[in-house]
Amino acid sequence: MEKSKKPMISIIVCSKDKTLLEGLNGNVEKTIGCEFEILGIDNKIGNSICYVYNEGVKKAKYPYLCFVHEDVRFLTENWGRKVVEKLENNEVGVLGVAGSSLMPENGMWFSVKKPFVMGRVVHVVNGKERLDRYGSIREDGEVVVLDGLFLACRKEVGEKFLFDEELDGFHFYDVDFSLRVSKELKNIVTYDILLKHFSGGKKDESYERLRKKFIEKHSLPYTKLEKIPNRSFEWRAVDFDSNKNYPKMLIGCPTSKDYEYCVEEYLMRVFSLNYPNFDILLVDNSEGNEFYEKLKEYGIKVIKSEFNESAIKRVVNSRNIIRDYALKNEYDYFFSLEQDVIPPFEVIETLLDSKQKVISGLYFGFTNPYEFGDVKKITLMPVAYKLFNEEEKKKSSKEQNFRRLNELDINPPRKIAVRMTGLGCMIIHKDVLEKTKFRFDEERKNTDDRYFSDDVYDMNVPIVLDTRMRCKHLVVNKNVKWI
Repeated sequence: MEKSKKPMISIIVCSKDKTLLEGLNGNVEKTIGCEFEILGIDNKIGNSICYVYNEGVKKAKYPYLCFVHEDVRFLTENWGRKVVEKLENNEVGVLGVAGSSLMPENGMWFSVKKPFVMGRVVHVVNGKERLDRYGSIREDGEVVVLDGLFLACRKEVGEKFLFDEELDGFHFYDVDFSLRVSKELKNIVTYDILLKHFSGGKKDESYERLRKKFIEKHSLPYTKLEKIPNRSFEWRAVDFDSNKNYPKMLIGCPTSKDYEYCVEEYLMRVFSLNYPNFDILLVDNSEGNEFYEKLKEYGIKVIKSEFNESAIKRVVNSRNIIRDYALKNEYDYFFSLEQDVIPPFEVIETLLDSKQKVISGLYFGFTNPYEFGDVKKITLMPVAYKLFNEEEKKKSSKEQNFRRLNELDINPPRKIAVRMTGLGCMIIHKDVLEKTKFRFDEERKNTDDRYFSDDVYDMNVPIVLDTRMRCKHLVVNKNVKWI
């Protein structure tokens, strides 16, 4: 299909409520960003949704079709232009906002776990908004079935496949249509369009009857995946407020096979964080690809970086890959969360509330010969530091001497200014990332945490530690050579 000079979309709605339809029309007018028509087909007499949608296909005058529930509201500006841009690719069949790369034997796509399910939708439940986050990688991905609250396709696709009017109710029309299309074209879930849906659907007698009909029609399970991941995880719903701005957050860290012992616990916690607007990026600097392939099975974004015999060189290179990715993709913050640090569920929103450019949660580490010389007793201490005394302020940042925080420093739990914390649980604003890179110095035997804190200190940006956010640090089984 040639690119249209002027995006034009026909929106087809099976309508039973004039007020809801008028609300959708006003919402679309404000948000779509292109020419459109709404075909609100009155269905008070109770025709099947497949019949109504097929009538809409016949009546549509524009080259792109959207099938939308009338109790949907669009939260994304200029979403129509995004739809047309994606559907101009002739390999794409149907575009949606939620779906699965695996249709299970039970016929219910939403019963499948990550990494098969993809997408995100705001649902209103008992008057409160929640964000259903189905996937972990917020990038467009191929699926075999799509949810019917929003389906978009080129008109010729709608005309060729149509909706199966043998499915004579209001269920399974969407997965049947999208599954048939997927056998010839690529169905896509996009994260570029966010919808609010005022219904979560309902299972009634008709639902079970049509589910059996759908299962009998298709050979299930069905997938186009060549390799089925060995691991699967529950998708999450989190509290949401569509009137609130949630800064875009990238959570990530360098990793390697040395951290295989804690990868499961780490990712389970990250998946469960209460914040609604984050992505995950791990950079694997292991020697070989075995751990890299394992990480991908969790359905997260992983980049493979070069191996170096020097651990600090591997780590610094990996951190800068994450930094560059965060800046390129316009994240507001980078949340440096090391793979052996397990934060509280509410860590992101709590740290963001401080409105600081650099702020950390608290975690503890063992005393060690590297910092303390010939230590006689191994103890846990905060991985956070103050200047040794006031005289240190007269020195250059790289010459200053620090001391570890003690129990009196961190209690009672509160926010305090520090000279340095580890990069294990630190949120960094993009303004700071733009002005500095992670680094190390061959002449000075220090960690990259120290160099970063020096650079931030020289920028006159305070480092704040919130000692209320106390993290679990999985150091007992840690066996990593650092320098």
